Amino acid sequence: MISKIILLIIRLGSGFYMLFQGYEKLTGGFAIDGLVSVIKENQDSPRWFKFFFEAVVANHLEIFKWMVQLGEIAIGLSLILGVLSYTASFFGVFIMLNYILADMIFTYPIQLFFFIIILMNKEIINSISLNHFIKRKQLRNDENDSHTYSG
Repeated sequence: MISKIILLIIRLGSGFYMLFQGYEKLTGGFAIDGLVSVIKENQDSPRWFKFFFEAVVANHLEIFKWMVQLGEIAIGLSLILGVLSYTASFFGVFIMLNYILADMIFTYPIQLFFFIIILMNKEIINSISLNHFIKRKQLRNDENDSHTYSG
């Protein structure tokens, strides 16, 4: 029981964090073009990552800008609501790894750690998800309906 509570807190905390990050980027004028130049100039990002940003991201700034903003919001909402939490955590790991590769350390290693904890506990996360409770409710309704008609 205690592990479910801890994982619920991690899931909700990660969800609110991602939702806030995405909302802040959406309303704060997030400019991915600034990130392209930062990655190009830093010494810590791998060459292949720099090349990807220069060749792909720089040529599709608007798409990547919206992908980052809406992706963070979708991950946050998914974790908060408990819908597709495992999938959201997978994409959360992907985003955090990209931030780390971009040499944007900040709190991202901690968030990455929390997403990995969620991924390692799929059964527990699924048991405390909104999907789980909706399925349980449907099963109860189906059982009640079958008892009503079996008369």
